[in-house]
Amino acid sequence: MGTPPPASVAQFAKLAKQLAEDGKKEAPHREGFGTGSLFVGRKMFGVLDATGALVLKLPPARVQALIAAGSGSPWHPGSGKPLKEYVAVGFERRARWYALAKESRTYMRSKR
Repeated sequence: MGTPPPASVAQFAKLAKQLAEDGKKEAPHREGFGTGSLFVGRKMFGVLDATGALVLKLPPARVQALIAAGSGSPWHPGSGKPLKEYVAVGFERRARWYALAKESRTYMRSKR
C-alpha cells in the first residue's frame, strides 16, 4: 500500500491537533489503516492515504460537488470502484483540510 509522504504526515498531525483543540472532548486521532485515522466516537471520518491525500467521508452530493469543483478526487480503497461517500483531498489543497475535516466530523457525528 505504501507510506504517505512526510510532508503529508506532518500536515495530518497538525490537523489532528487542531481538531482536538477546537473545544471538543473527543480525541479525533487514532492509528489505523497503516497511517492515521480521524474518528468521532467509534466512527471514522477521515484517513490519510498512501498518496498523502486526506480522505474524508461526506454526504454523496457534497462529495460530487467537491469533485466537480476540482477540490477533490473520487476515492476507493483499492477496489477500483469509488465509494460515493468518500473524497480524497490532495496535499496541494491542504489549506482546505481543516474546514473539510470539521464538516466531515459533523456529518459523521449526525450518524451516531
